[in-house]
Amino acid sequence: MNEIVRRLFEGRTPWGTLDVSPASRGIWQRVRLTVYPPGITHGQRRLLHLTHAWPVGGAILCLFALVFLSGWGPVLSVAIVLTAYVAGFLVTARLTRELREHCRVLTVASEYVGGEVREYGNVHLLRVAASRLEDLESRRRSGLVDPVTYEAEWAEVYGALPNEAAPTLQHH
Repeated sequence: MNEIVRRLFEGRTPWGTLDVSPASRGIWQRVRLTVYPPGITHGQRRLLHLTHAWPVGGAILCLFALVFLSGWGPVLSVAIVLTAYVAGFLVTARLTRELREHCRVLTVASEYVGGEVREYGNVHLLRVAASRLEDLESRRRSGLVDPVTYEAEWAEVYGALPNEAAPTLQHH
């Protein structure tokens, strides 16, 4: 039961997210690995998960809110709901700004053109990092790794990923 509640509020894995999303009807695919900094607290992980889940979760909440506010008139209820939805983006972005700067993000895009697949980004690094993290998570759930070892291996993967924020800050 604890694992179900943790997954609901903190996400599928403590180390971050692995998102696979098609950019257009099977021709494009984007894979994005986001690794949180090791040592992150449960509260910080909840905030990052809320930020990640807000576009869909917030939209669902807003649809329910539209039903409850339907007696207030269509214009007012839509205005309230849209304001709340945009406010959700602004609040979560503000609360997680520093946390997101410390996350390591690696994105790979694939496209299928003329019978061949073209990949953009560091595909090898993404596959190795994702594989190590998925294996680590599997061992955690099986009880084969203690919390200290879990965090140490997570830190190794985190350290192997490029820190895109550092070069950007140096140029300014």
